[in-house]
Amino acid sequence: MTKLTRIAPALALAAASAVLLAGCSSGSTAPPTDRDFGTPVAGEVTPGVLEGTTLTYAGPGGIFQEGQDEAIWQPFAKASGATMLMDAFDAGKLKAMVDSGNVSWDIVDTSQVDTARGCGTLYEKIDRSKVDTSELPEGTLTDECMIPNVMYGFVIAYNTEVFGDNPPKSAADFFDTKKFPGKRTVPQTTYVDPQNMEFPLLADGVDLDNLKPEHIAQAIDKYKSLGDDMIGWTTGAQAQQQLESGEAVMGYVWSGRGYGAAESGAPIAPVWDEWLVAIDSTAIPKGAKDVDASLAAINYFLGADQQARMTELNSMSPVNVNAVPEVDPVLADWLASTRFDTGIVPHIDFWVDNYDAMASEWATWVTGG
Repeated sequence: MTKLTRIAPALALAAASAVLLAGCSSGSTAPPTDRDFGTPVAGEVTPGVLEGTTLTYAGPGGIFQEGQDEAIWQPFAKASGATMLMDAFDAGKLKAMVDSGNVSWDIVDTSQVDTARGCGTLYEKIDRSKVDTSELPEGTLTDECMIPNVMYGFVIAYNTEVFGDNPPKSAADFFDTKKFPGKRTVPQTTYVDPQNMEFPLLADGVDLDNLKPEHIAQAIDKYKSLGDDMIGWTTGAQAQQQLESGEAVMGYVWSGRGYGAAESGAPIAPVWDEWLVAIDSTAIPKGAKDVDASLAAINYFLGADQQARMTELNSMSPVNVNAVPEVDPVLADWLASTRFDTGIVPHIDFWVDNYDAMASEWATWVTGG
């Protein structure tokens, strides 16, 4: 399942128009060979170097993508001379493009597992000599086909009116329904993120550096141990609503959705003592028409100023360690990037190697099979 399902798709007519325009932008003309991109510096591009070039970015839609377009892609277009179009990412559509050899997307936003599984087949290996990655957090370059896109967290969000004097502080606390009574909401999405699996294992004291296939069943059994105190969420919007309404007094949710509940006035606070880092992948589809232009755009995307402005517009945490967005105190409480040093980076390689077993057991659980 793609990242598109995580955030309500938007862009409406603009996206629909972009699809048509994108289809016209995938001509077979080879890109120029005499362009001087210079030594890459994050956030910079040679002025006018992409005059006459059209690039299409396929992302998750909504305010997420709108914020990126305003903060990054359109300024990049103005500086480089390129035309930047927006489209909605879909994994099935990407595969069809690659299989047909008619790829109209140039840059996409997808999951780390997706790029790791499709590296070299669905996605181009990235020449990192052409992208300045020096300002990225350590450990966030997880495969040869990705550059970090945004950061967020899988965090415990709890009701401060219920637990204000004795808040949960750990994954183990989340599963302790005697000490912290009340309904919990947990992910029951149709796809499964590695963070969904590592969180319950963390609660059980499993050494996450020594994961084994049998830990897949253990993670799901841990969720099941919540019994009648567990409710599920299948979309981020549902998780946010459950927290806002008080249906759940605690949730294991995306930090952006916890922030959404708090911004709406609900008494919801995050736990940053134990949380799972989430990074989206920026990637180039296999067979993209102008890889050097895509790399120049990605390099610009990583600039500190661009990343800070993006956060101010769409509330997603930046991946440039020097980005300093100007945000209100509520959003500051929910920014994952300022807590990266305390976060747990999921063990992507293990979950890629064991993806089929993980996806199968997860699907059986969430569908009641």
